[in-house]
Amino acid sequence: MEESLVVRGIDLSYLGVYNIWNDDLGTEKSIRISGMSGNPDILYAIEAICRRLDLPGLTSVESSLPAHRRLCLHLCGFGLSREELDASTEALAGQGRHTKAAALALAHGDVKKALVALQKGSTSTHRELSLALAGFSQGTNDESWTSAIASIETSIPSTDVYALAILTYVRTGSWPSVLAETYLPLYYRIGVALLYIPDPDLTTYISTLTTECIHHGDIEGLPLTGLSEQAVPLFQNYILKYHDLQSAILAISHTSPRYFPSSLVDIWRAEYRHRLNAHRLFIPRVRFDAGATKLSSSATASSNGAKQQSPALAPAARQVSLKCNNCDSAMDRNPAHVSSTSAPLAPPTTTTTTRTAGSIFPDHRAGTVCPKCGKHMPRCVVCMLWLGMPDPHSKGGAQASAEKVGGDGKKGKGKGRGRQLMQDF
Repeated sequence: MEESLVVRGIDLSYLGVYNIWNDDLGTEKSIRISGMSGNPDILYAIEAICRRLDLPGLTSVESSLPAHRRLCLHLCGFGLSREELDASTEALAGQGRHTKAAALALAHGDVKKALVALQKGSTSTHRELSLALAGFSQGTNDESWTSAIASIETSIPSTDVYALAILTYVRTGSWPSVLAETYLPLYYRIGVALLYIPDPDLTTYISTLTTECIHHGDIEGLPLTGLSEQAVPLFQNYILKYHDLQSAILAISHTSPRYFPSSLVDIWRAEYRHRLNAHRLFIPRVRFDAGATKLSSSATASSNGAKQQSPALAPAARQVSLKCNNCDSAMDRNPAHVSSTSAPLAPPTTTTTTRTAGSIFPDHRAGTVCPKCGKHMPRCVVCMLWLGMPDPHSKGGAQASAEKVGGDGKKGKGKGRGRQLMQDF
């Protein structure tokens, strides 16, 4: 999907309805039009994307920017072809969501399909709505019909927002009246506006909705902002309101810093990594680091003309560490890294004091005790051997045990022990 939104070096990936309608590529425009000089032909790019995606034409309203409307409708799940509309309404009706199927068909101007969806329902609300819609389609508008509509409205539960939308349209015959009903999902209102509202009113409506969603931290507004720079203040207010940092950073990592740098997103990323580490979720944190670095990569042209991926986010340093269960310190045998406040366990007074390079303990203790606090490493729950000891069943362990028993000398013992420790770690 991402590649289908790139045309002649113009990258429209992750942009929202507001950006597409207003030809807004953001402040870092040069990133989205790499390899192009002068003003980009965004109209050509949008028309090419519509042809590539085979988006259906628009006949419900006169517009000077029909391609913009078609792409925006695609972004919010509207503007379906006849086959797609048939499949969607049948799927919704099969799930028992008859009023949503009817509202979707009605928004696309297919009254007959809306009636079929309602007639498949089993409740009195479905039957009453189908009668009201049938009367509306035949032009009925007398006093008895108006009173019947008012009676139906009182019987519809307030939770069935799509039934209320159908009844509002049947009562008024005006799509702007439906847009005024704020109980409707935002994507449905955006789709209806794109299908029926004239260009000047549509520009005002989209701008107003976008501002409101950003102000209230409403993530329903993501179809409007996309994951562009406008999504950052939206997510900021969302985090302040719901304290959900994870959803925000996982979403915005798809575009920042790849398409735009943001110091606020950098703070969120660092805080999210800190929280994962604090909860000892090291594997999810590593996956997040790797995924964020991969998402920050963008294709750049090399000297020979071939494209190569260059990450905008520096990969995290490789981190492999064993920690002591007692003091939670790394099992680092470098004496320079031993804390001065916690002296290591003193070596025992024994004649065998052969040391492995880099170890502060004799060979028989290196790798089996913590160099910070001196506590022994735990035993294996299966074989009950101390962790860090050579496995007597392995090739290196058997050799080390043989050298220890046979007394082949300090050199051989140290070499076998060092090799086995490298295998263990």
